[in-house]
Amino acid sequence: MLVVLGFLALTFIVLLPAQAGAAYLDGAGTASLENSPVDPVDPSPAPGTVSEGAGDASSSATTSGGGIGVPGLPVITRILCLRQCVSASRATRGAIIAVRGNNLNRVTRVIFRSRNGRIRARWRTRSVGAIRVTVPRGTVKGYLSVVDTGGNRARSPRELRIYPISSIPVEVFPVRGPFSFGSSGSRFGAGRPGHIHQGQDLSASCGTRLVSIKRARVLYNEWDDGGGNYVVLHNIGTNTNFVFMHMIRRSPLKVGQVVGAGAPIGRVGTTGSSSGCHLHFEYWVGPWQTGGSPIDPLPYLKSLLG
Repeated sequence: MLVVLGFLALTFIVLLPAQAGAAYLDGAGTASLENSPVDPVDPSPAPGTVSEGAGDASSSATTSGGGIGVPGLPVITRILCLRQCVSASRATRGAIIAVRGNNLNRVTRVIFRSRNGRIRARWRTRSVGAIRVTVPRGTVKGYLSVVDTGGNRARSPRELRIYPISSIPVEVFPVRGPFSFGSSGSRFGAGRPGHIHQGQDLSASCGTRLVSIKRARVLYNEWDDGGGNYVVLHNIGTNTNFVFMHMIRRSPLKVGQVVGAGAPIGRVGTTGSSSGCHLHFEYWVGPWQTGGSPIDPLPYLKSLLG
């Protein structure tokens, strides 16, 4: 009997500290992973472990807990055409494109396809999230890839489409979606409190894409209590200016930037003095609001639809 009691007492003494320090990992009042108020943190690599591509310990490597954090592998998420483009996804030979993704700041070469194999090109500018590069002569449709200083490669998720320069549009309609020219109140010259309507309203759903009609330079990208978010574009080689008003948010374009026909301007909205989602479009001969004159843009807009 004494032996049995002694065994039980010893077991209780051994287990008591473990139970005293135990706690529930989940319970009332704790945040779930699906709705956590704290951003998850990626675990640091264990000391002594090396990930692929560690052969180049560049300045972008970081230290943590005595171990070395190796830069991540390059990833391409999309390709956008910036200059000399048919559209945002259609480039020409000689076009400037942006390769977007992750861990691109260590890329040394961009590789295009040609009829005889591959063409290597050096980047124009690069950062962690994007590389700008000129499409070489001889490039044909195909996947684009990049190589970093460690020899790691990444391939574009889609093929880069190449078109002749003659395919670049000279003029396009500004609203890229269903729209309506509205009633007489939407017309140029319609009555407004204290003034007349200086443009043409095109009704469309908020968020509908807006693009540049011609090759143009950005003169203004501002906010106005009446026009809301607006952009003024000077059509290069002409004495005319186009105005886009009431956009849903400020345009990403920069003043002085040159855009081609079909380049994104912004999206339809109802900012400023507006009673519904629409584009207020103005056509000016001469400087906008500083000596020029607005004209009725409806005939010109209709001509772009033919």
